[in-house]
Amino acid sequence: METVRELAKKDLITQLQLPEGTTFNDEEIQVSEKASDLEKIDATYTVIFTINSQDAAGNPVTQKHTLTYAKIGEGGLNPDDYELTAFD
Repeated sequence: METVRELAKKDLITQLQLPEGTTFNDEEIQVSEKASDLEKIDATYTVIFTINSQDAAGNPVTQKHTLTYAKIGEGGLNPDDYELTAFD
């Protein structure tokens, strides 16, 4: 699941057009997998990012983003083994 976590960080930065060098705390990231498909091709992984920030007035803002991946390769250790199928 660490490969999916790292891939999701890169994809979130790309999707939200965040500045290069943006980092995330592990507490902000939740990775889950569909239990029936565990470790198999076509397994589904869901990554939820919770981002806390402030608006221009200094009010706290919480955003949640969900990325869904399908496992398309055998190994699972290479980012190319996963495909982003949904981003919300």
